[in-house]
Amino acid sequence: MAADYAEPPPKDAPDKGRVDVTYPDAINGEEEAHLPIRKARVSDVQELLELVNGFAARNLMLPRGPQYIFENIRDYAVIVDDMAGDRIVACGSLHVLWGDMAEIRSMAIHPDYQKRGLGRRIVDYLKEEAKQLAVKRLFTFTLSEEFFARLGFTPKLRDELPPKVWGECSRCPKYFKCDEVGMVLEI
Repeated sequence: MAADYAEPPPKDAPDKGRVDVTYPDAINGEEEAHLPIRKARVSDVQELLELVNGFAARNLMLPRGPQYIFENIRDYAVIVDDMAGDRIVACGSLHVLWGDMAEIRSMAIHPDYQKRGLGRRIVDYLKEEAKQLAVKRLFTFTLSEEFFARLGFTPKLRDELPPKVWGECSRCPKYFKCDEVGMVLEI
């Protein structure tokens, strides 16, 4: 068991870079029809890199490299705009960490498609996938606390999060200056 434990990052992280945005509950039926959600494919990697790393460049999420996305492609769900040549306009991933928990990662919505409820759709999709896998707890580290709170996630202090998550955090470039909020959802 000791090999599964890692120390959490320091508690005195700055709040700089926090994004406060309001989110609608849903998009209309016509819009949803041409913005289908599906599992990511290997052919999506370049678009996923551009979408995720566009936000990472603004310090809104962690950057991802091609190796990471290829190795974890089965974790990703995407929303595509079939009226724009199946362009990927939103993504998120569900990364299982242990028998009872999974992390929602790499949530990104293209700026031209924000405030349409696509983030909610991605999270709902990943939540259903987690239920099918018999995962009982979802967590995320985020700068968009309000968004996840509206979906039922509860903020947790670093000491309240399971030790297993810190194994992942110890490899993060933000480890010593983490500005993200840990949030949990029991499903």
